[in-house]
Amino acid sequence: MKLRLEIKGASPDECGRGIEAAEAVFATAGISAEQAADGMFALEGWDDASFAPDEEPAAEEDGAAGVWMEANKAAIAACCADWPAGAVPENYLLLELVD
Repeated sequence: MKLRLEIKGASPDECGRGIEAAEAVFATAGISAEQAADGMFALEGWDDASFAPDEEPAAEEDGAAGVWMEANKAAIAACCADWPAGAVPENYLLLELVD
């Protein structure tokens, strides 16, 4: 599996810089992108279940989801580092894990 970052108007080099930043976040946290994506999936499933107490992600999944969100922020910031402030996308989940 590999990471993909799609930001409208970003060059392949800018997206590559963003992916490198995300990979650095995963490395620093000591987890793989797959583990972080699994945590994010668990968090999104809990959201889909209307935050039911019996569907709450485990602490490990919650922590992994937090790493995914930080990696996403780092990817956007690195990709768009040279852009004017108004052109940088809001902090939506733009980082994806693909086959």
